[in-house]
Amino acid sequence: MLPIVRRTIFGTTLVVAAGCFGLAAWQTKRLITRRAANAKATAQRDLPIVDLNREQPSGDPTYRRAVAQGAFDSAHEFRIRNRLVQGTPGVHIITPLLLTGRDTAVLADRGFVPAPDAIDPGKVEYGEPGPKQVGGVLFPVPDFGDGKPLKRSGEETWQRLDLAAIRRRVPYPVASYYLIVEADPDHPAEHTIRGRTLPIRITPPALDDGPHLSYAIQWVLIGGAVLGFGVFFVRREP
Repeated sequence: MLPIVRRTIFGTTLVVAAGCFGLAAWQTKRLITRRAANAKATAQRDLPIVDLNREQPSGDPTYRRAVAQGAFDSAHEFRIRNRLVQGTPGVHIITPLLLTGRDTAVLADRGFVPAPDAIDPGKVEYGEPGPKQVGGVLFPVPDFGDGKPLKRSGEETWQRLDLAAIRRRVPYPVASYYLIVEADPDHPAEHTIRGRTLPIRITPPALDDGPHLSYAIQWVLIGGAVLGFGVFFVRREP
């Protein structure tokens, strides 16, 4: 094979290998960033539980544990479409919780309801009437300016929570954080289908390393294999 062709192929393998090692470095940086965020979230989770009827969480509320008492306002409920729980499509039910003794509502993620198309769970109502005492974990409400509402068969769903858009839809102040309501075995939700209590309470995102370390290792191995092929190709006899 002509030397120029061999040099071209070897140069190509160097470029590909460098790209793989660059992706490995990028995944490593993402792992470091994620671990730092997890450490911060763990510290937040270990703080004293905040009673939302008495005080507002200071600073970043992410992963702060909280309790609240009030009534769910199902008339101003939001459904977040295209959600999956253990491979089952459905929606999240987001309901303003009107706090007892306060004029500001807190959005409460009451859980997951199955829907075959991940949009419409049917006409069944999943309200939880009456005063409620709930606990869970706080997160900031995203604020992108538009939650991308979609209407189908008279029912509206949203692509995501959005603080500004939601505040335009409800007739009272809404806090800038929301509560992922945890399951309470002593006070289950009102509705069941096939033995499952609905909405199905969800858990906050796990504080783990995610896939970044395994991805980094894969890219290193791929880059090493490509580089090894290039060296072998150049050194072999013509």
